Amino acid sequence: MTSETEKARAFLWELQAQVARATGLEHLTQNTDWKESLLKTGRQMPEVSEEVLQRAVEFGTTPPEHWPPCGPDEPLWGYSMVHTLADRLEKFLPPDSFTRPVLGMLATGEINAVTLLAPDSQAHLVVFENELFNFANLFGKAVALAMPYEGSVDEGVAFSTDVDQVRRHLRDSPEAVHRFRDVVLAYLLHGRPSHARPYIPSQIIRTMGSILRDGMELFVLGHEYGHVMGEHVADRKAPRRMLGAGDVDVTEVAWMWEQEAMADLIGWDLCLMSMGESFGPALPHAGIELFFSACEVLERAVPLLITGGDAPRPGPSTHPPTDLRRGVVREHAKERLGEGAAPVLQLGAAIHEIVEVLWAQTAPVITDLHRQGAVPDARWTANL
Repeated sequence: MTSETEKARAFLWELQAQVARATGLEHLTQNTDWKESLLKTGRQMPEVSEEVLQRAVEFGTTPPEHWPPCGPDEPLWGYSMVHTLADRLEKFLPPDSFTRPVLGMLATGEINAVTLLAPDSQAHLVVFENELFNFANLFGKAVALAMPYEGSVDEGVAFSTDVDQVRRHLRDSPEAVHRFRDVVLAYLLHGRPSHARPYIPSQIIRTMGSILRDGMELFVLGHEYGHVMGEHVADRKAPRRMLGAGDVDVTEVAWMWEQEAMADLIGWDLCLMSMGESFGPALPHAGIELFFSACEVLERAVPLLITGGDAPRPGPSTHPPTDLRRGVVREHAKERLGEGAAPVLQLGAAIHEIVEVLWAQTAPVITDLHRQGAVPDARWTANL
């Protein structure tokens, strides 16, 4: 007998196969291509030895036995990223208290994960935007570049989040503005953050960027785990179009705003538990704040390119407004951390302000592109 989970996984693979055929990437030799790509990137980092690099790549491309099977048209890098994040979160859950949902990646046009219902099954699919991880990586590095710092790898590093110092730093060294603008436009216009010009920043910037990225990604998955742990029941169901999936009927599950808020709080808790041992609460919270800011940037960028004006993004949203979500999470941080909340909230607010500074120098470029007749990638308009 086919289980509910197996039905859901088969449906995910069907969607991924449709996308692979539509893009000409069906039955890609996943292992070899990804390994070579990782090795090529790693060799541009002189402080990483070839031996260490080979071991890391081999470990990262060999799925553990407890992972579910990887679909024939599922990119191995995305499969590995999602289930590595799942392992990191589930480490802090009581044994046998949680069954991992069916996880995958598709072109959703939503920075938030999307919950789908498989036909003839009660099992949910948790589907991530297939460019989310590339975007989080480049977005986090751009924001790290915007923060001036003192010190070295050997002596320790102190980043400044003072907005006046950030503004002076950006005037003297505008690379962060260019990198931020580049990744936002690459995602907005082409649907591929990787269309941004490649670069390898210093180890210090890479480290800070990766910490911020981890906070973003763990929170997104932690939020979805929050729905499962809260045993949430769907508020409504609606058809949804997945770019490249042809005529396959896809049903999206939406939750009540109260359930979304609860999922955010559980996601915050799981993210801080996962990262807190290494970094304390401030840096993972900063990554969560950066996630909210990334959502706001794209929520502004799409309608700005379509209309040339500062209007809300058209189309329905299954999540509450981002500023409301941010406020709920900040209040939760105050309750959880008590007297220790002040520096955590200060860093999160500073990250928000830094993104606002970078966005202010990006928005006029998008307005000019609107005047020139540019349009967003289809993933952003498929469900309008």
